[in-house]
Amino acid sequence: MPATLPPISDADLRQLRVFRAVVEANGFTAAQGELGLARSTISAQMAELETRLGLTLCRRGRGGFALTEHGQRIYAETVKLLRALEDFRAEAGGLRGRLVGDLRVGVVDHLIENPDCHLSAAIADFKRRAPDVHLTVLVIPPNQIENALVNRQLQIALVPNLPISPGIRLHELFSEDQTLFCSKGHPFFDLPEGALDLQKVGTAAHARRGYAVSTPYYAIFGRGAEATAFDMEGLAYLILSGRFVGFLPRTYAERWVRRGEMRAIRPDLFGYRIGICLAHVTTGTLPRTAQLFRDAVLSRHGRKARG
Repeated sequence: MPATLPPISDADLRQLRVFRAVVEANGFTAAQGELGLARSTISAQMAELETRLGLTLCRRGRGGFALTEHGQRIYAETVKLLRALEDFRAEAGGLRGRLVGDLRVGVVDHLIENPDCHLSAAIADFKRRAPDVHLTVLVIPPNQIENALVNRQLQIALVPNLPISPGIRLHELFSEDQTLFCSKGHPFFDLPEGALDLQKVGTAAHARRGYAVSTPYYAIFGRGAEATAFDMEGLAYLILSGRFVGFLPRTYAERWVRRGEMRAIRPDLFGYRIGICLAHVTTGTLPRTAQLFRDAVLSRHGRKARG
């Protein structure tokens, strides 16, 4: 007969929460701030959990932190279990007229620069209606947000309008203009607009995003990208090196343009617009707190929920 675990205790749940935090922080040391625990305490909790389960969950040492195969499976089940408990707490509180629990919101970087983004106002609206809900906002690369939503690590996210799982619902909120930029020191910086045609720009070394993005312009370059970044700040560093051209949101690049450190390259040829959307799992499984937050975001952007 296969061995079974005794009923889950409060101590088990505490250890599973520590385990989840360690995985999401990618290590014991990095999880200290999130948990408010000393590294030695985290290590002891993890050791107790592994003893309790009879499994090795992770490897730690000079090679860094890594989950074992068992650890990956236990992590996936831990996320589902803790999310179910948090959803239950939120729903039970809602039935009593008091919303409680945790809500985790993912946001791609740099949106705060866009004047059409009203997330801060939506947060204020939400907190007025749900003052007891603990809100966590995480800035996450777009390529990680979809999995975080599907795995219930996030309940709500603001993401670019990119191809996404059919289990995720998108509500477009606003759009942002993307333009090709170079910086001072790049050979293109002082050239007149007329000299920067498709053929000329296609010879440049370029930096691209490390995730799928709706732009046809990468095809104009004569060779593959010479550099990659997974967020806008990383791309800005690469462009500001003077060695690469790359696409940035115009509102984000404006600070360097004003200082004479960047210039747009033929916005008439290389500009494009991408929608920014509110994303969440299908409404039937969306917790009450997440529904309230969704409605606050949609309202602030002049939108209504579509089912």
